[in-house]
Amino acid sequence: MIRTAITEMFGVKYPILNAGMGRVALPNMVAAVTNAGGLGVLGAGSSPPEKTREMIREVRALTDGPFGVNCPLALPNGVENAKVCLEEQVSLINYSMGRGDWICEAAAKYGGKAVASVTTKKLALSAQKHGCAAVIAAGNEAAGHAGPTTTFTLIPALAETLNIPVIAAGGVATGAGLISALALGASAVSMGTRFWTTQEGPMMQGWKDKAVELDITETVISDKFDGIPCRQMDVPGARKMMNAKVLNVFDVLGQSFKISQELNIPWWKLTLDTFKRGPAEIEGMMRMSQMLKAHTHTMTSNDTSKGFTAVGMSVGMVHDVPTIAELMARIVGEAEETKRRILGTSNSAAY
Repeated sequence: MIRTAITEMFGVKYPILNAGMGRVALPNMVAAVTNAGGLGVLGAGSSPPEKTREMIREVRALTDGPFGVNCPLALPNGVENAKVCLEEQVSLINYSMGRGDWICEAAAKYGGKAVASVTTKKLALSAQKHGCAAVIAAGNEAAGHAGPTTTFTLIPALAETLNIPVIAAGGVATGAGLISALALGASAVSMGTRFWTTQEGPMMQGWKDKAVELDITETVISDKFDGIPCRQMDVPGARKMMNAKVLNVFDVLGQSFKISQELNIPWWKLTLDTFKRGPAEIEGMMRMSQMLKAHTHTMTSNDTSKGFTAVGMSVGMVHDVPTIAELMARIVGEAEETKRRILGTSNSAAY
């Protein structure tokens, strides 16, 4: 066991979480992480609340251990999904893109923990003030909505500022990365790219194979994906999206009907809510609709010349596609070897 504040808080063997990736961190992945000694996190994303409840119960059918759910509050269904998590008394509710003091208060009543995803010291301090049990700090290396500061600069800055545990996200894919994060003050790591490039990851094999080919430099980050700086795999589809100054309105309109059906939100309501956000937000939502279309492609086609998906810089450290059980055992073994190398001893005591 590697004992930290997070392993003690949730009663898990290893301070390793999978990132709660929407449409990616599905029940089988979440249960596999928990069953291997980590803390699985379900990606609720913008799923309809009834679907989120169904997935929570599916995870519970697959594992007896603790797990969490990620709920981005600004997305459609985000707030409703957080309420479902509270009703289901989920161990960890990971929220982002909104104020979650009400989640902290409600979760504490049944012994649950609220954990906010943050990218800056200001956001982390707000999360602590609102009652969060910990924060997940995403550095610039991370997939998706990466922060402006590198992970291994942000973590020590937050560790010396906060009174709650910090979970490092971005740039970690190995046992050496885990030990590095712990040495800098983190109490756990959250990995996204390394977990979706496993047998349990829902993407088509062609995309996993593509990830294995990539170097640490082969990602792109832009606000042209959904209005917020977002890191994606450097493939033709991502480049095309970045360079698109004007979107195909008819394509966006057609995609909006599909999204409305998938989210179980009336099309008129989804459209009205979008237009209430103002011009900049409208364009961001339009671009997000195209990003969702690209992501759907990764689930149905091996053709990496079209579509794109989020990956972190750690993709350059992905060299195979193991099962999650194999990956967790490897990371723990690498962590022990890293400790022995640093200490210059064969002592393998817990960190």
